[in-house]
Amino acid sequence: MLLGGACSQAATGKTPTANKKVPKRAIRLLFAGDVMLGRGVAPVAKTSPYDLFARIRFEVSSADLAMANLESPLTTRPHLAAKGPDALETRPSSARLLALAGFDAVTIANNHAGDAGPETVSDTMRALEAAKITVVGAGSSPEQAFAPRIVWAGGLRVALLAFDTTGQGPRARKGRPGVAWWDEALARKAVESARSRADVVVVALHGGAPYAPETDPYLIRVGRLLTSWGTDIVWAAGPHVVQPVHLIEGRGGRAAIVATSLGNLIFDQHIPGTRRGALLEVLVGADGVRAYRVGSTIATAPTSFLGWKAPHSDAVALEGDWWTLARPVTPAPVRRPRNLIRFKGKVTAAAIGAAEGNRERQLVVSFRRPFRPTNVSVLVQRRLLLDRHGLTAHIGLYRPRDLRPLWVAGTLLRPVARLAVCDGSLAIAYSTLDNPSIVATGAWRWGGFGFTPQSDLNGPGIPACADVDGDGRLDPLILKRSSR
Repeated sequence: MLLGGACSQAATGKTPTANKKVPKRAIRLLFAGDVMLGRGVAPVAKTSPYDLFARIRFEVSSADLAMANLESPLTTRPHLAAKGPDALETRPSSARLLALAGFDAVTIANNHAGDAGPETVSDTMRALEAAKITVVGAGSSPEQAFAPRIVWAGGLRVALLAFDTTGQGPRARKGRPGVAWWDEALARKAVESARSRADVVVVALHGGAPYAPETDPYLIRVGRLLTSWGTDIVWAAGPHVVQPVHLIEGRGGRAAIVATSLGNLIFDQHIPGTRRGALLEVLVGADGVRAYRVGSTIATAPTSFLGWKAPHSDAVALEGDWWTLARPVTPAPVRRPRNLIRFKGKVTAAAIGAAEGNRERQLVVSFRRPFRPTNVSVLVQRRLLLDRHGLTAHIGLYRPRDLRPLWVAGTLLRPVARLAVCDGSLAIAYSTLDNPSIVATGAWRWGGFGFTPQSDLNGPGIPACADVDGDGRLDPLILKRSSR
């Protein structure tokens, strides 16, 4: 993770230069929901500070920029109301826990920002800034609270904004610190300013009906407004439960993401649904959102990561995990061998490409041949290995000019019916031994001594390759998948 800077024009009078060459490579932005470090979480944070986020630290810190909503003010001031169930304040030193977790920025534009009085906002901002965490959606004046924070992430300019839609946070006023509240005219002005100065625009929202797992109608309407003004990613917290993530068409046909609630990342609530959260990771370039994925978390202290969910539509494999494609992709042409007359076996699929990830081109062949007992195959029931013709399924890597084998897999339980050779990887479609219909798809990565399959995707699809992340290498794709 690398941040080149974290400043707003209101704070410094400077912005990243607009004429810097924008790289083709995309960046990874990660978003998490509500973080509450007070009340029932505070004892765990005090006794086991390094364990609090240890089980999600890899996911958070590996992104180019990671952001969450801080629900607990960082202050020593007393809670304004009688101390009760909604007193969420915690020590200013707790900001370091967010830094240890790998978060680069947090929004404090929420209904709890001023629970210990308006100066609570200043206390929280100072604590976060001391921990080198960018504060979004707050300031000592309305101009500063609404000003986009422009940061460098992976060579792109990312504008961060946040608005409190609850109407309960302390409003930033002249000479009084506070948060950026939702005002359509002011929000539009802020987004359009951000759009003119940045490659990527991100807006955080706080609000919505609590504890409803369905898409919040108010927040999705606000999200659509924001994307029509030029926002690439809208993510929200406030309902305390996870709601669906929506891929929509933004301004100029640009793909955009709206997540109306990512639930709780860490909290002490026990209402149904509040003990789970979501991580949203978005692959985005100067040309907009390219792909995204959603992961599940457990919101108890310590919090933990359960894994990324499998895509239900067109997908791309990046670094061993599946992402949902956010827009149509033109795949690279698949280079097929002219003839394989000399090949010993019944060929079912073949393609040529840089399967080992170097400049050399290899031939990948899926084929069948008569059963040959091996130390492994004799341990498996023959009916699971043989098709109706008595043939077993295999796949191998060969030198194109003379068909010299470089690597050949053992007997496959699911034959490879279609394939595309990407750079250092394969996109695969599986059939059954006696039915050519595609039943699942997958991706294999070359590891130096053979291919390592990653988790398969159920259902039909077409293997293909394209450079989705802009690193100059072709990534495995699975296209024409069902959106259900």
